[in-house]
Amino acid sequence: MDEEEDCMTIEDIIETLEKTDMPDSRIDAFITCAFLLKQLRPAEPNDFDGPNDYLPSSIKSEHGFLMARPFTHDVNHAIDLCREVQPNAVWHLARGRQTPDDSLYGAQLREIKESESVLGEAESNHAALALTLAALRAHVRQEDEKRAGDEGA
Repeated sequence: MDEEEDCMTIEDIIETLEKTDMPDSRIDAFITCAFLLKQLRPAEPNDFDGPNDYLPSSIKSEHGFLMARPFTHDVNHAIDLCREVQPNAVWHLARGRQTPDDSLYGAQLREIKESESVLGEAESNHAALALTLAALRAHVRQEDEKRAGDEGA
């Protein structure tokens, strides 16, 4: 793993998922470390005894290895990420396309208020990936709003 990959930001994760539009176990490891296991890092192939032991979803811990949550693979885990990003929000997931080139799924994370403003949204051909991207975009938006508020204070 190079230095740049070791320091992957949420924006980098979003960009990678947008480019591939595919579930990705390595990205799941970065998301798990960013939101749930902040003191840990995704494992590298040279952390293991041999090349056959390495899995892209591995996370290095002090006592061995953990497995990343499969956010981009499993809708239930993607919903958990939505709750982690914004516990007081609702998520929407829809399936359908108007043209063959459209993504199959659309997802939104919305505030529970009168306006129900959209915190994050995404489209993908994979349901879990659409929800994961919507949650990550909501997180980036919230962080940007916090920074803007801090600068204005």
